[in-house]
Amino acid sequence: MVKLPRRHFIAGAAGLALAAAAGFGPAAAQDKEALHYWIPLPLTGPLAVTGQAQQVGWEHAIDWINKNGGIEGHPIEAEFYDDEYKVELGVSGFKKAVADQDLAFSAANGTPFIRAISPENNETHKVLMSSTGGASDLVETDKYKYHFLVGPTYSDQVKLLFDYIKENFKGEGEPKVAIVYSASEFGRDPLENARRMADEMGIDIVLEQETKWVEVDVTSHAIRVRQAQPDYVIFHGYAANVWPEIVKLVRDYGVETQFMGTLFGSHPDVVGTIGDAADNYLGTVSVNLLVGEAKTPMMETINEYLKTWTEKPYTGYANIGYMQSWSTALVLKEAIGSALKKGLELNGENLIAEINAIEDFDAGGVFGMPISFVDNRIPYGVIYRYNTKDGKLSVTEAAPWQRID
Repeated sequence: MVKLPRRHFIAGAAGLALAAAAGFGPAAAQDKEALHYWIPLPLTGPLAVTGQAQQVGWEHAIDWINKNGGIEGHPIEAEFYDDEYKVELGVSGFKKAVADQDLAFSAANGTPFIRAISPENNETHKVLMSSTGGASDLVETDKYKYHFLVGPTYSDQVKLLFDYIKENFKGEGEPKVAIVYSASEFGRDPLENARRMADEMGIDIVLEQETKWVEVDVTSHAIRVRQAQPDYVIFHGYAANVWPEIVKLVRDYGVETQFMGTLFGSHPDVVGTIGDAADNYLGTVSVNLLVGEAKTPMMETINEYLKTWTEKPYTGYANIGYMQSWSTALVLKEAIGSALKKGLELNGENLIAEINAIEDFDAGGVFGMPISFVDNRIPYGVIYRYNTKDGKLSVTEAAPWQRID
């Protein structure tokens, strides 16, 4: 993808240009006041691949919304900001954005940024915010008054995997689980809740193995897994790093275990790079990745947009970050549209109330079932099974979409 300057806008002419390039025709004419979104992403730096995928998802979703009348006739104008996944850049960018214009919505690039800005936003700005992270404490609605998650927390995701283990384990005694995680706040986040849930559910956590965020030699970690002889290995706190090499090495050691992972370790394009070692991998995901197979009008629209993403070969399976952007955009369309119909001011107080009032929302297949918000989040997910045959990856549902209680 072309490297963008730190501030980049999409709307009006930009949206028309994108629509023309995509072959979808011109955007619908709108004469109402624009809705301003501010979207910080790591467009450069070590997480640029993730940020750029999210940006494309946002661009496509906003283009489609604007072409179809905007939100109650109001077009969306989005400013993308490269914060390089640095909290200080995100905070300074947000302060400038709220000083420059009235924001209907601000994205947030990661939990550290949300934690840094929420006290000031709660007290002063009161802007509706959302992020793609899933820190377990983000359900504390008094602490994060105007923030919502378009998906489950990391603890929710582990619970979904534990539920699957309890339902499918056929061995004797308690199922033995190893948790391999990165030495980051992200990686350590669900551990305390995982221990509690395991104790309540009769699951034996036989290994908690911490790795560095980036490592070249993972031999010691693979040896610890081999020694523990777990029935299941859950990876958490990674993107495309470390865990794939552990999977390959553990397989080389001849260990028979079921590999599993949480959201950001379950990108099809990452799992596909591991080859046969990742065959039968299970991953919990919060958005529908099976775009090429879906038959709803919304998913067919997304399928056509994905075909225009020329920087990334399309396999029929969507990128998680790309779909998270679509899901957030559609939730915002629902909540902001409801507020506009009621004649409400578009401030954080009113909009977070509209978010939490969403019940049995059918997003056209972007989620695999109608969803409702609970404690500012969507506690729903699916477990996908990833198989390889003749070097080709396939993704299917191993457990159906369900609410995580």
